[in-house]
Amino acid sequence: MCGRFDTSHITWRELHDALDGLIPVTTAPVNLEPNADVRPTTVQATVRLEKGAWSIEKMRWGLVPFWRTGKPLKDTAKGAGDGFKLTTFNARIEGVETAATFRDAFARRRCVVPANAWYEWTGPEGSKSKHRFSRTDGGVVWFAGVWDRCTTPDAGDIRSFTILTGPSDGWLSGYHDRAPIILNPDELPIWCKGGVDGRALVGEVRPERFKVDDQA
Repeated sequence: MCGRFDTSHITWRELHDALDGLIPVTTAPVNLEPNADVRPTTVQATVRLEKGAWSIEKMRWGLVPFWRTGKPLKDTAKGAGDGFKLTTFNARIEGVETAATFRDAFARRRCVVPANAWYEWTGPEGSKSKHRFSRTDGGVVWFAGVWDRCTTPDAGDIRSFTILTGPSDGWLSGYHDRAPIILNPDELPIWCKGGVDGRALVGEVRPERFKVDDQA
């Protein structure tokens, strides 16, 4: 799974140069606030294709589907229970094509989410060990994601995303049985354009691309 990640060393220039070498970036510079401990429901940078160019936009981490339009994001009153309660910061690749929450976004609205690393914890409650996973080449970690949009009475227009996960593999499976789906730079346009070719990219974890550092 991917419940926390790190964006502490990503700059606009690095992001722009990595993307512009593939397809032009037409977005004006976005303020990327460094964060070594990104958590769900925060607003983070996403990248998608729009009219043949890269669009970089900050969105809420935790997808709120289009069919929530007209309904509140948070409970209208204590105990009302009418707010959005689903946990949607990750989506399982095995069911994303059919799940009501994600299937429309998977078919029509794909994105990638840039990061430096992601985290997992192992061990018993109260004494868990934290592990940081990054690319062996030091490059940007590109999470495969999907995004959606809706309009709520309390939070207004919301654009939001989820990170896709699949079964872990190789040495990564010793830390968690799920792993985020991570693309190589040359795969970004294929994924974001969608279709069969994009779907084929998410079948392999390819653990040899990553390294782990234990955290205090």
